Amino acid sequence: MGRLIRLWFATTFQALGNPQYRLLWISSLFSMLAFMMQWTVQAVVAFDLAGTNSAVGLVQLGIGLSMLILGPFGGVIADRVSKKPMVMWGQLIIAASFFATGAMILAGALTLVWLVLLTAIMGLVFAFLSPALQAWVGEMVPQRMLPNAVALSQLAANGSRVVGPFVAGAMLGSAAIGAGGAYIFMGALFVLVLCTVSRLPSTRAKPDAERRAVTTELMAGIQYVARDPAIRSLMLIFVAVVVLGFMWQIVLPAMLERHLGRSPTDIGMILTVNAVAALVVALPLAGIVGTRWAWPAMFACITLLGIGFLLLAVAPSFESALLATLALGPGLSGFMLVNNALTMSRTDPGYFGRVMSLTMLAWGFQGALSLPFGMLADAIGERQMLGIAGILLLIIAVVGGLLTLRLARRGDLAPMVANVDKFAKEESVGKMENAKKVDSSGSEVASVPPGSPSGGD
Repeated sequence: MGRLIRLWFATTFQALGNPQYRLLWISSLFSMLAFMMQWTVQAVVAFDLAGTNSAVGLVQLGIGLSMLILGPFGGVIADRVSKKPMVMWGQLIIAASFFATGAMILAGALTLVWLVLLTAIMGLVFAFLSPALQAWVGEMVPQRMLPNAVALSQLAANGSRVVGPFVAGAMLGSAAIGAGGAYIFMGALFVLVLCTVSRLPSTRAKPDAERRAVTTELMAGIQYVARDPAIRSLMLIFVAVVVLGFMWQIVLPAMLERHLGRSPTDIGMILTVNAVAALVVALPLAGIVGTRWAWPAMFACITLLGIGFLLLAVAPSFESALLATLALGPGLSGFMLVNNALTMSRTDPGYFGRVMSLTMLAWGFQGALSLPFGMLADAIGERQMLGIAGILLLIIAVVGGLLTLRLARRGDLAPMVANVDKFAKEESVGKMENAKKVDSSGSEVASVPPGSPSGGD
């Protein structure tokens, strides 16, 4: 038994044996805690300011539009520049935004417009920060450990979902701290993140000779995704599930007050139970993301998420809503963990930033559609919205599963070999042409060999 436990531990947490990844992972604990607190506090503050689902959706709209417009470009930049300064500048701006929001709440000066603007700034920064962090992970660990490293990063997020709503709920319920103090605390967490990331070594930027126009490299990333059936399917499923999967958090404050007879501040308890369930399921999933069971597990999580939506839609009491979150948490978090790990494990290192930045479109659409979803919930009711979303998620699970079986029969789900494929070779040719420049002495700069890895930093 002891040997089996040691084997499980070594398999599940193998990427933490890398010292640089371990330090980055620790920093992610602080940053994800702040982000998970933000989702809770932000929803309550928006609802308190205006008293409608539309107000909660409007705040998320600012984040969504920023990520929707700039997300793909963030991936291009992440593949071109040194990751460390890009990450640190992004984290510094987010810390300043948290401090500013907290100060305005404490001064009684925060309005819905200011809340939308400040969260939009965070969305803009996150459009560049998230692809850079994910691409940095791809540089730190060897290809064989990459699925596990991605899964552990998601595991850190799930752990933060346990602590974040609990801490946020406690602060919101404290007259001495409140929402203003919670935002100040979130800013302080990002100061700790900056101190931790500063200890990591710098990464090498892509040489000027290897760079092409931003729009050209963006199109190369889009074409790379479009030509790979597995990555293309993973992306489309990710967008659909993320857009629908977070809808329940938009209507949750109103659901608590209008249907369950509870205060909107009780959102913290709901999200804590949700996160604990997600964390319990994430631990075994982190050990199978590199196996043949990853794809079935992903669709099982989508099915569980749809069932959770339907249970929440008919929940007659607060206790019933808590039971529904036992399905919502594992379904959504488990899906994102497996989907991200599968996507990264199939992606050529030269495309890490661009491919993962395209996942930002999912968050962008989710944020952009939050306002229409909130308005629709105000019009037809929270329970009806949850029921519709649950049915759509079950349809995605069935249709997506059937399409995946078709890809498997064609051999399109075979594991990726970590070498230069035909897409990287095409980009390498473009780099070689750009590298043929004549220096001031009239000698020609050596061009990039056609077979060299593309896009590497």
